[in-house]
Amino acid sequence: MKLKAVVIFIIFCFCGTTLSMATNRFVGASKCKSCHKKEKVGAQYVIWSKGKHVKAFDTLGTPKAIALAKKIGINTAPQKEKACLICHVKSQYDENGKEHPATLYLKKYKISDGVQCEDCHGSGRKYAMLKTMKKITYKEGGAAKSVTAKNTGLLFPDENTCKQCHVAEIKMGGVVYKNPSFKDFDFSKRIQEIQHPIPRKQ
Repeated sequence: MKLKAVVIFIIFCFCGTTLSMATNRFVGASKCKSCHKKEKVGAQYVIWSKGKHVKAFDTLGTPKAIALAKKIGINTAPQKEKACLICHVKSQYDENGKEHPATLYLKKYKISDGVQCEDCHGSGRKYAMLKTMKKITYKEGGAAKSVTAKNTGLLFPDENTCKQCHVAEIKMGGVVYKNPSFKDFDFSKRIQEIQHPIPRKQ
C-alpha cells in the first residue's frame, strides 16, 4: 500500500512539473527591461515607465479612485477589488474574469507594475529569450507575421486589445463591470502616446 502511494505521488509530481513547464507564465516587466531598455532596440521599457500604464495599480489607491469606486457601489479598497483589477492589473485574470493561480507568475513579476508589457503582449515565459525575440523580430518580420510569435504566445496588440479595457463597461464571465472613469477613446490618437516599435535591423 505504501509503495502504491509513493508511485502515485511521484507520477503526480512529474505531471505537475511537466504541466508547469508547458504553461506560459508571466515573467514581469523587469525581465523585459534587460533588453528593451536599450536605445538601439527602441527603449520600449523606458517609454512604458514614463507613461500612464505603469501607474495603473498605484492610481487605484488614490482618493479619486476610491470616490469613483463608490459611485458604482464598490466600498472596498479598489486595489483589492476584482472589478478594478481586471483592467488596472489585467494579467491577474483570464478572459473569463477568473483569477490566475499564483504559480503562473515568476518571481520578478509584480502586481505594482500595473498595466505592464505582458498585459498587452501576452505572458512571456516562452518568448522572452533573446534568441527567440531576435528570430521573431528580424528573421520573421515581427510579431504580426511571425509563426514563432504565434507558437510562443507573443501577441501583436491592436485596437481590439486596447478596447478590452478602454470601454464604458466590460462583460466577463457573465458579469458586467462598469468603468467609472471612462472617456471617449480615440485609438488612433492614444496609440501615438505609447508607440514603442523595434527598429529595423540595419
